[in-house]
Amino acid sequence: MAFDNTALISLLTNNGFTLWFYRTQDTRATALSSGYFAAATRLAAGDVIFLQASDSLTLTTVRTGTTVADGLVVDVFNAPFRVSRSSAQRFSVRQVASAVAMTVLLAPLAGGLTAGAPLQAQASVGGPVAEVSFSIRDASGVTVGGPLPAAVSGGTASASLVAPAEGSGYRLRVEATGNPLVADTSPPFAVSAPYALLGQDGGAILAQDGSRLLI
Repeated sequence: MAFDNTALISLLTNNGFTLWFYRTQDTRATALSSGYFAAATRLAAGDVIFLQASDSLTLTTVRTGTTVADGLVVDVFNAPFRVSRSSAQRFSVRQVASAVAMTVLLAPLAGGLTAGAPLQAQASVGGPVAEVSFSIRDASGVTVGGPLPAAVSGGTASASLVAPAEGSGYRLRVEATGNPLVADTSPPFAVSAPYALLGQDGGAILAQDGSRLLI
């Protein structure tokens, strides 16, 4: 619809200011479009209009000539658009774990170890350990023998290593293969030099290196 001059009613006039009321079946957007009030020659800049459109009641002002501002929507006749959103989100984590005990324990070493002689290592094993490895470490922690793997059978594992050079502070270590935290280390032990053998050449006594001993 076009502007209807008879629907524009003056509510209050004072000192050049007029408060107007205008009712139309047009929408607010149509009534506030450019040129809609072009024929409303009674309007003056600074006037205020209550614009009752088909969809809302708006309080707007006249700017220059017959140009009106977007104004302030006082009431909306149509039901406003609403968005309702509800959600329920659940998140849970359940972890089931059971402790598995794994142990390795070295058997005591035989005494009287000599350099180059066999060193018999044995360990008792508990839990799901299929293989262990034996090694010999010196006083500074350097591996000087092994590691030598050994399969676990009947809860035990054993291996034969070669005793290192003469010295002290050696330790035997056993570890579960793939899990070095499951381990055991023996107390320090010493390795002595091999026993010297004496020989005889006629009336002379020979040392192991073949030299004659003075008697």
